[in-house]
Amino acid sequence: MNSLWPIVVGGVLPAIFWGVTAIFQKQSATAATGSAVYLIAFGTACALAGLIAALIWRPAPWTAQGLGFATTAGACFAVGTGLISFALFAYGVSVSKLAPIWSCNVLATLAIGALFLGEAAELNIIKLVAGTLLIISGALLVSSA
Repeated sequence: MNSLWPIVVGGVLPAIFWGVTAIFQKQSATAATGSAVYLIAFGTACALAGLIAALIWRPAPWTAQGLGFATTAGACFAVGTGLISFALFAYGVSVSKLAPIWSCNVLATLAIGALFLGEAAELNIIKLVAGTLLIISGALLVSSA
């Protein structure tokens, strides 16, 4: 297997789909769909995708712990997505202004992974600081363009 394939499947394609998602989220807000209705429709689509995936991909065991983590992840995602939808709908803010800021989520993931998952030992502090500064600077520059 080509070593780039996991990067394409788990990185490039999700980035493209999430980018397209933001456009449709803005279109939904522009069409006067409030954040609650958006979350219901969005959640329904996610549930259907999960059912299809369960039929296509190899089955994995369902554990209470795994379901708890998945539910917590879904709740966090729903709150974040709901807040984005609310800002787009209620304030009419430009998606191109918000997207660079919410794309800084990688910094939250990195910090939580380092602190709570024991991944700090794997980090190069110099690269971490430089990358963090570049991400924040880039987000500020792009969102103010």
